[in-house]
Amino acid sequence: MASLRELAILDTAPEQIYDDVVALASAICRAPIAVINFIDDDRQWGKALVGLESSEAAREDSFCARTIMQDDVFVVPDTLADPAWADNPMVVGEGGLRFYAGAPIVGEDGHAVGSVCVADQVPRALGEREREALRILARQTAAHLELRRTSSELQRLAVHDPLTGLPNRTLLFDRLGQALAQRERTGAHVGVLFCDLDGFKSINDRYGHDAGDAVLRAVADRMEVVARVGDTVARLAGDELVVVCPGLTDPADLELVAARMRSAVAAPVALGGALATPRISIGSAIARDRDDAETLLRRADGAMYQAKRATA
Repeated sequence: MASLRELAILDTAPEQIYDDVVALASAICRAPIAVINFIDDDRQWGKALVGLESSEAAREDSFCARTIMQDDVFVVPDTLADPAWADNPMVVGEGGLRFYAGAPIVGEDGHAVGSVCVADQVPRALGEREREALRILARQTAAHLELRRTSSELQRLAVHDPLTGLPNRTLLFDRLGQALAQRERTGAHVGVLFCDLDGFKSINDRYGHDAGDAVLRAVADRMEVVARVGDTVARLAGDELVVVCPGLTDPADLELVAARMRSAVAAPVALGGALATPRISIGSAIARDRDDAETLLRRADGAMYQAKRATA
């Protein structure tokens, strides 16, 4: 299930690469039905289909759920003649499946997440040529899924900070732009908290840069935990962190978020045999009419420096 979740493919729109796979499976096996099914925890779901509008079914009734437990092509030549399948909801009744064959889709991690399968409404056999074709198509599907996974990871890395895992400057500006556009539509307030870690240089000087990195990670994790659902906590640069708070009903709510951030951050961080207690200075700004992302961030940054001078 974890491997399937990483692919983020369930309930996605049709894609030509997968449609081509089932078209080939149908043609080579001379089967009126061909499907790429992925097996979720309680259902099967069809990414690409020939001969069916939908293949969604309970996992307990799924032929493909059995296929992913096999090392090779799984074939049921006559479903009504097989006690394991004769009473299956997809078999009984007019138009039920009388033949099934599927090859498991196995990723590089060794986990099978689905199958390339063919089916028919009459019993039949499957030759070795057709079996090998299903194996090849399943391998090609698995290879494309790995490319999809790699592409998704590269995209994630491009917009996330490698140290803290937080959104980076690029994603921050994207999220802030979306929040400002939403403000124009809904009238809800958008707030920004510009946060700077106090005394960060002294932590690096005293304990080393590895310790400084550990403090940054701890601060980032704590801020994410207390952020509201829908907020974005991002690392802008160095020890500067920004929180985008869209959908505020009352501008005063921004200060409540800021108070939670200060409280969460101000807990000791273990650094080997020592303890460091981080503190953050926070400047806040509420979006005004005609504010863009740069302007709003600049006002929050200015407020942060005022807050830092006030506590110096």
